[in-house]
Amino acid sequence: MRNIIHICFLVLTFCSYAQVNQLDSLGRKQGIWTKNWKGTNQIQYRGEFIGGVPVGQFRYYYPSGEVRSIIEHVNQRAAFVTFYFKNKEVMSEGFYLDQLRDSLWLNYDRNGLTLSAENFKKGKLNGKRVVFYLRNQIERGELKILSETFYKDSIKDGPFYSFFSSEKLKEQGQYKLDVKDGIWKSYSSDGYLSSLSRYKKGKLHGWSEFYDAEGNLTGRVLYQNGERLNEKRAKSVLESLRRAGLDPND
Repeated sequence: MRNIIHICFLVLTFCSYAQVNQLDSLGRKQGIWTKNWKGTNQIQYRGEFIGGVPVGQFRYYYPSGEVRSIIEHVNQRAAFVTFYFKNKEVMSEGFYLDQLRDSLWLNYDRNGLTLSAENFKKGKLNGKRVVFYLRNQIERGELKILSETFYKDSIKDGPFYSFFSSEKLKEQGQYKLDVKDGIWKSYSSDGYLSSLSRYKKGKLHGWSEFYDAEGNLTGRVLYQNGERLNEKRAKSVLESLRRAGLDPND
């Protein structure tokens, strides 16, 4: 009797393993599939396929055995994904569409603090990317915005804002094709405009101006295509521009 039970156990065990990593008559993956890291017995991933399509939950592992990511398949195109550090803290989480990042993604450090929130479309940054202060989270459990940057196809393009931890505006400007462009303003922690600079294709160009708490101009420096002009050179350039009827800020 004991021998019969033992044989039945071996048959059942063999059948359960036989169902792993199977292809159907059309060559499509069916049922549970697993893969080990090359040259080891450590599993790399485990999940289920139906007709060659991944379904349900897939788990991926580091070579050392910790969970690296969990993918929850919604349908053939969409899935929710969570990536992990080796210490089991979440690294990032978001949505995949057609195997590319899409919509909102959140990123964290290995201590569980929120680093940033990003928007994706077809695998590229599109829309607003928000970076958060870490010190406020550590000291007071507050989620405060450090900066906001807008993207088009993973290129900085649009308004930029940075903030003090008090939530007061620190700097604002505009990116165009990944470089600073136009007027950029900086503010003091007390809220007054401290400087105004002009950029052209990523280089300082025109007058950069500096102000005190009462809004009085305290100084200014002239730039041309990124070069800071000394007093003599500035005087010569301004005279040439005046004769040509051109604005030094253009």
